[in-house]
Amino acid sequence: MLASNTINHLIIDWGTTNFRAFAMSPENTLVDTLEKPIGLLKVPNGNFANALEQALTTWLDDYQNLPIYMAGMVGSLKGWVNVDYAPTPASANGIASKAHHFELPWGAKATIFPGVSHQYQEQHYDVMRGEEVQLLGLAQLIAKQDYAAVLPGTHAKHATVKGAKIVEFASYLTGEFYAMLINHSLMSKGLPENPEFCLQSFAKGVEASKDGILTNKIFLGWTHRLFKQLNLEQIPDFISGMLIGYELRNLHASSVYLIGGSNLCSRYEAAAKQLSISTETIAGNECYLTGMSLLIKEINYANS
Repeated sequence: MLASNTINHLIIDWGTTNFRAFAMSPENTLVDTLEKPIGLLKVPNGNFANALEQALTTWLDDYQNLPIYMAGMVGSLKGWVNVDYAPTPASANGIASKAHHFELPWGAKATIFPGVSHQYQEQHYDVMRGEEVQLLGLAQLIAKQDYAAVLPGTHAKHATVKGAKIVEFASYLTGEFYAMLINHSLMSKGLPENPEFCLQSFAKGVEASKDGILTNKIFLGWTHRLFKQLNLEQIPDFISGMLIGYELRNLHASSVYLIGGSNLCSRYEAAAKQLSISTETIAGNECYLTGMSLLIKEINYANS
């Protein structure tokens, strides 16, 4: 069990399917990480306090006095508390000012930071929860106030930051659409599980995304196997390449930062290179912890 005498506070990323807790030192350096498959959907009867306490009890010898800072879907309608979004343009101060503060059953202080909303047309909105923390962290890591970023994932985000404020972003259900096609569509029949990555078929999918309508071109995922232009093992990567290619066609920037894990970001790197888009990848965890530390400083400054 981890001794808590070197820990100053806990940072928690609590999403729909996963839970990650980070023990931080007084200097805001990472001491240890805990990961558990207790996403929001797996918390019985919405008893988040009990689920959190059970997770911490097996990890820390004395967690009761540690303040806890959370972000992500834990602050949504499906989460612990529905925290109102901070609207764009959203700065670190603007996000921190809308944080929800409360006391945990064991007496420790807790904070849930809001997500960000963006109105891009009349009655048309986009939202993010958790990615805004990574975007703020990236600005600190690269020491830039203006940049464009892509955050790959189930619901990928394309964001523009100007003057250290998130000014606009758009969501793309690329990962979710891929999962539906691979698991529940006509093309899913007979596909192997977890085939080795095939760059050639992935690149073929990216190439196919350069023109045409997605709902038409995606049918190539079926006809390429019928006419033996791709084998079964290659179909998933072909579809992946096409979907990512169509997503990246919407980029207005010729150079972007990728925020996320190495496996998924490597696919975006390959697709972007093929589409003549320059990229640099920064680890998602590093951006998240840096962003959370910035938001915590904003709260402490406001309360000082």
